[in-house]
Amino acid sequence: MKHKVIFCGTPNIALEILKGLEQIDVEIVGVITQPDKLVGRKQVLTYSPVKEYALTKNYKVIQPVKIKDAFEEIQSLKADFLVTCAFGQFIPDSILNLFKNAINVHGSILPKYRGGSPIQYSILNGDTKTGISLMKMIKKMDAGEVYVIEEIEISDEDDSGTLFEKMATLGKNMIVKHLKNILDEKIKGQQQDETKVTFAYNLSNEQEEIDWTKSNVEIINFIRALSPSPIAFTFLDNERIKIKKARLIKEDENFIMVLKIFQPGEIINLDKEGIIVQCGQGILKILELQREGKKMVSAGAFNFPNSPFFTGAFFGLKKGS
Repeated sequence: MKHKVIFCGTPNIALEILKGLEQIDVEIVGVITQPDKLVGRKQVLTYSPVKEYALTKNYKVIQPVKIKDAFEEIQSLKADFLVTCAFGQFIPDSILNLFKNAINVHGSILPKYRGGSPIQYSILNGDTKTGISLMKMIKKMDAGEVYVIEEIEISDEDDSGTLFEKMATLGKNMIVKHLKNILDEKIKGQQQDETKVTFAYNLSNEQEEIDWTKSNVEIINFIRALSPSPIAFTFLDNERIKIKKARLIKEDENFIMVLKIFQPGEIINLDKEGIIVQCGQGILKILELQREGKKMVSAGAFNFPNSPFFTGAFFGLKKGS
């Protein structure tokens, strides 16, 4: 007899996990995802990727504002197991206790980076590898027994978008390879080492601002971690500027530079590729940016009102600062 499973998730990475579930011998009796959201300037009501796909498969879809309020509806499905990935809500014991086991697909090598933004933090901190942990859900956040971990490399070119895609593929393959054995208790969980726990909490809007006093490597990692969404930002006078992509300046790279000492955030030069900026340590080149109310463009197309070398122009400062 097939195990009855409810899947719980919202974004594209979760969709890949759902597709992995379809490849193993379980019965998917329901899908829980976040409520529809108003998106963009026109505020178009938009389904989550998981809901959009689930409807094409005629799965029962549940979209609670708070999952605890869907207790009776979830209970009525009489599922044996819950499988979750990037749902976006904390799942209380009242829901977890409805199942024989609840398995979460977590985007880090636990116990490192418990919390909602592990993929972003792995880039932010300059890690060269990350991974997926299949773990047991308990009341404490990401603290349950770990069944399986598989690792993946992070390239210098990865941002959160490309790394999410790689992790989605890894997670899907792990579900196909391992989940049935976990549900059948052929794979036993291992307790996490609490002395090695770190956290990856969601960043607030204020924490998405670039700190130009940091090194060029730290700033580029920060930009990569927040790309393609929500995108790191800075200020030029009072205008908020989003910066999607930047790169290091190579040692043998030639560019015209005024002979002066530059301060963090100060614009050194602009060429057809982008904008060269002084950091707290080292320099970088901004490649893609977005002005308020405008589209994302090549930074080389940015129109400054100042002189060819933009002497005195600073990122990170508002008027009067």
